[in-house]
Amino acid sequence: MKSALPRPRRRPGDLRPEIKHILELVGLSQFIPEVRRIAECLTLGDDSATDDLTTIDRTIPGLGFVDINEMTPNGFHTGVYQLSGRPIFRGIQYVGMHLGTNNVEWHSRTIVTESCYHIENSLKRRLCIPENQRDSVGRLMETPEGKHLGGTIRKPLVILNREVYNRAKHTIEDIDLDSHMFSVADAIAVYLCCRVIGAKLIGKLGLTTKYGVPIYEQMDFRRAH
Repeated sequence: MKSALPRPRRRPGDLRPEIKHILELVGLSQFIPEVRRIAECLTLGDDSATDDLTTIDRTIPGLGFVDINEMTPNGFHTGVYQLSGRPIFRGIQYVGMHLGTNNVEWHSRTIVTESCYHIENSLKRRLCIPENQRDSVGRLMETPEGKHLGGTIRKPLVILNREVYNRAKHTIEDIDLDSHMFSVADAIAVYLCCRVIGAKLIGKLGLTTKYGVPIYEQMDFRRAH
C-alpha cells in the first residue's frame, strides 16, 4: 500500500481558483497580483500592506474597513452608519478588526464569513426581507425577486455562496494541523468581492450615515466594477 504524501501547506498568497474566478466576475482581476502581495506582507507583519489594501478598497463605493468607524471622545471606536444599518455593516467592522491582528492567517476564515454576512444582510435589505428572518442566501436567491437580480450580481453571488460561504460556515476539512481552509489572499479577495457585490445590491437604496451623509452618494456603478 502506498503511503499518502503530505499535502503542501497553502501559502498566504495562494488563491483558490473559485475565489479568483469571483474576482474576475466582479471586475477586480487587475488587482489579483496586488492581493497576493498584500497577503504575503500582512502575514509578515508589514503595516504598509494595510495602506495598500486601503487603496484598493477605496476604489469601491460605500464604507470599507478603514472608514466605517470613528473615534469617540472617550477613545472608543463606533460605527458611522445608522443603527438600522448595523446588520449590513457590522461584518465590515469585524473584518477591519481581524485584519489588524497579529497572525492574520488564523483569522482568514472569520474574515471570509464576516464579509459574507455583509452580503447576506445586504441581499435581505434589497429584497425587503427582515434581517432576523433565518433564510439562507441560497434560499433567497431562489425567490422570484432573487431570480430577477441582474446577472452582474446574481452570477458571482451564486458562486460565492455555493463555493465559499457555505464551506466557511459548515465544512470541517481533513487538513493538516495548524493549516487553514482559506489563505490570507483568499480572505482579502472575498472581502473585496463582497464590497463590490454589496455596493451593487444596496447602492441605490438611499442608505445614509448617522449624520445624514449618503453612503453611496453619486454612486457610479462603473466604479463598482
